[in-house]
Amino acid sequence: MIDTPTWLSALPAALAAVFWVVGPGLLVTRTSGLRGITAWGAAPAVSVALIATSAVLGAGIGVPWGPWLPLLLAVLVTVLVVVFRSFLARRPAGSPLHRGWRSALSSWEPGRRLRSAVVRLRTPRGLFARGPEPLTTALPHVWRTSAQRDGPDGRRAGLAALLGTAVAAGLAWLTVVRGFGPVDQLSSTYDAVFHYSGIAHVLGTGDASSLTLGTLTSPGQPTAFYPAAWHDLVSLVAMTSGATVPVAANLTAWVVAGVVFPLSALLLTRHVIGRSTGAAAVTPVLATGFTGFPWALMSFGVLWPNLLGLALLPAVLASGTALLGLAREPVLRPGGALALGLTGTLALGFAHPNTVFSLAVLAVFPLLWALARLIRHRMLTRRFWQPLLGLVCTVGGLALVGWLMVASPLLAGVRSFDWPAFTSTPSAITEVLLLGTNNRPALWVLAAMVLVGAVASFRRVTTSWLVPAHAASGLLYVLAASREDALTAGLTGAWYNDSFRLAAMLPVTGVPLAVLGVVTVAGLLHRALLTSRLPAGHPVRRRGAPALLTTGIAALVLLGSGGLSTSLHSSVLAGTYQLSADVLLEPGQREFLERVGTLVPPGSVVAADPFTGNSLLYPLTGREVLFPHLIGSWTPEQTVVATRLRNAADDPEVCAAAAATRVEYVLTGPITFWPWHGGARWYPGLHDIAPVPGFELVATGGETALWRLTACDEPPPVDAVPPVAGGPVEPVPMPSP
Repeated sequence: MIDTPTWLSALPAALAAVFWVVGPGLLVTRTSGLRGITAWGAAPAVSVALIATSAVLGAGIGVPWGPWLPLLLAVLVTVLVVVFRSFLARRPAGSPLHRGWRSALSSWEPGRRLRSAVVRLRTPRGLFARGPEPLTTALPHVWRTSAQRDGPDGRRAGLAALLGTAVAAGLAWLTVVRGFGPVDQLSSTYDAVFHYSGIAHVLGTGDASSLTLGTLTSPGQPTAFYPAAWHDLVSLVAMTSGATVPVAANLTAWVVAGVVFPLSALLLTRHVIGRSTGAAAVTPVLATGFTGFPWALMSFGVLWPNLLGLALLPAVLASGTALLGLAREPVLRPGGALALGLTGTLALGFAHPNTVFSLAVLAVFPLLWALARLIRHRMLTRRFWQPLLGLVCTVGGLALVGWLMVASPLLAGVRSFDWPAFTSTPSAITEVLLLGTNNRPALWVLAAMVLVGAVASFRRVTTSWLVPAHAASGLLYVLAASREDALTAGLTGAWYNDSFRLAAMLPVTGVPLAVLGVVTVAGLLHRALLTSRLPAGHPVRRRGAPALLTTGIAALVLLGSGGLSTSLHSSVLAGTYQLSADVLLEPGQREFLERVGTLVPPGSVVAADPFTGNSLLYPLTGREVLFPHLIGSWTPEQTVVATRLRNAADDPEVCAAAAATRVEYVLTGPITFWPWHGGARWYPGLHDIAPVPGFELVATGGETALWRLTACDEPPPVDAVPPVAGGPVEPVPMPSP
């Protein structure tokens, strides 16, 4: 009898999930010189990039997938970083490198001559000899002095961030425990069949490459790209903890919602707000309070790859603000920001490519803000070519992204998806403002904090771009939810014209706006208390009072919203895990499939109509099935098996197709998932097996039955037939089907 896992027994899988999303990346970020919130916030993006890249490289050189592959790549990258930093840091006192690599390059004689010529050309003369103040000020130097004393984030910000992340992980744990039910509960959704099978494919074949995972549903192609970062991550959790595929998937979903997104949002908030102990404490907590993300993507679809990509998006966006000079009290230098941005974009592409388009939509606003600053400072100088070049590059980049989204044949198949509008435009706008997208209940308290933060954001250039970026996400959602026209299909096509995916973009900017709202309310309260008649030694007048007030306001938000609507979010999850109207497995069917896994020998392939739920035999037991998803671009041999297998005793082509696909067993049962769907009639050869010859009944469980294909067995040689007294053996006539 198989022991039923519990949430307590799944703790090793939870710890393994935390390790894989943080550990490899943290090794690299810490070695790179990052500290505090920046190191921890950037770690998940780097970890996912390392995991997905090592999977592609391993498959390319023929090395089977395993935990040591991403760890080896992390160590190699760490060694390269150490060598690079040592080359720059450990240099003789009298050498040009002692003053930095730029000094070394400028001391090179050909470089000196070229530099002198460039300086003569760009030196202002005449009217413009005294240009505006440079973009860089003395602030970084002053801040660096305090950073050496208090750390890069402040004296207590690290502890505050740790406590906030722990609270966020606890709230997420409570939500998934109540929403999922049992820890190994299956998601009864269309996409879940593919994702569960994809994880089983990685575990069974040792091939985790994003360049080949698509062959799971397109087996006739040598390569077929499908972003595999999610499946790679879950497979590592399963390998290192011994958890089953459903348990590993559920715990990975929890860690993305409760750890990855809070850390990523913490990095973005740190860059736009600056050093703030209170903001560090409340950001991770507020990151779990939005319904549209992460909870809606954990139930609708189920869109796990999108979940992972959007959870990493704030960290990549933070690197962009640092690179563009829009970070307040920056930690990332331009080189580090560029490296993190490229690494994070790679992680987004391997998680789900449409999150790269989400990044493009949101990043255009800090880019425009930085371009406006550059124009203001350089347009009337001899360096006027810099803003002109920036303007040309910006317009060209926007045109390229727009063409890819609206007209590129590369995304023609994605744009062809049509999710019909379900509400009016005013209602959709109201949903955006109240954070109740897709007809969910409004989040009044959190929406109020976002509104306050939006008003306060215009006080600083580092935060003012958040409002138009937030509005852009809201506009895309409104178009997808309320309009049906060609323009809407073009603008939202990169996201499958899906309102759920677009609504999930709102919390990316909504979290820092809500944090800014909480900080603003706490600041106003602190100012009001300071102006009152309080004694000099009153706690309100102490240095840590703003952080305590910010934490207190966040606690009131937490209490006033019912634990940030954990009951609502649990019900959202339960809608497809415990209360789904279309179930993949009937009661008792899962136990029978686990029994089938012990009856079917390894290496044998089982044919089953995926609309019966029997394709879940693969992720539940590791026994390969012929149709791992509900639909696919099946080979001719698979099509023969799907439509004519029950005629194996009379049709020689069926046995040839069965031999080519290694089919030896058949699972039959009633269609349980989407019985109204036309695809449920695409597999007629896998039904009504009982009355026909050529099949041997092996086991039954309820209405599900396992059959062995005997019609294609090779008959024994004549010499091997034992003689029978009374004469030769007469053939036994078989009834015709």
